[in-house]
Amino acid sequence: MKRLNKIVLALSILVTLYSCTNETVSQNESVLLQKVVEVSTDGTTATTLLNYNGDKIVSIDGVATRCDFTYTDDLITKIVEFDKENKTQNTLDYTYFEGKLVKVNSSNNYVMNFVHNAKGTVSYEKVIKDSGNNQVVVFSGILYFQNENVTKDERIIYDGGVGVLIKNSATLEYDYKNNPLKNILGYSKLLDHFNSISSNNIVSSYEVSSYQYMEGQTTSSANIDKMIYKYDGGDYPTEMVSSTSIFGNETSDTIKSLLYY
Repeated sequence: MKRLNKIVLALSILVTLYSCTNETVSQNESVLLQKVVEVSTDGTTATTLLNYNGDKIVSIDGVATRCDFTYTDDLITKIVEFDKENKTQNTLDYTYFEGKLVKVNSSNNYVMNFVHNAKGTVSYEKVIKDSGNNQVVVFSGILYFQNENVTKDERIIYDGGVGVLIKNSATLEYDYKNNPLKNILGYSKLLDHFNSISSNNIVSSYEVSSYQYMEGQTTSSANIDKMIYKYDGGDYPTEMVSSTSIFGNETSDTIKSLLYY
């Protein structure tokens, strides 16, 4: 009887260890987006492929552009953007302080600065140098967050010499499902990617723009955009219908995107 009890105890320990190991593996497995097929209004398709090293993104390769990523430890510190049509490239260097993005330097003559405020908002600005080597602010704004989602983006776009000041406010609502990019290591820290870094998926966007002219005239416009999704069993979207691509870029003729993991 004592021997039988020892055998039962040993088997119980093995089963417990096996169960814990499987649970750990299951929890650590990352769902990573592998391919996006965008379907246009005329029926043509455009495919974007995502390549990884573990859960680190190596490249995002589309029809018109390709982005190559470089990491330092667990942070994305460089992105090289290739424009396939114009045969040009732009290098973005990312600087962090205590794990938070504070600056993006672009080889295309601009810098983006980010300030992390005490209330959890992030202030930002885009600065270029003019022909006289003077720093000129192109736009500035504030990002608001809730539950790891960008819920509002308030921005002022300066006139650039044309006499128009634009105030833009975008309010975003989300589902409770998984953003297909959420498991890419370090991606959520790329504040210059704005709402595509959110943890969930945008279901509606309400955008209000106010135009102020030098003559004192003010006009405004509003736009509402709705996104519709289909999901898999793990609550990741497999299909998205929207005027915005999965990477946050506005599109003119895409009617839906098909997502593969």
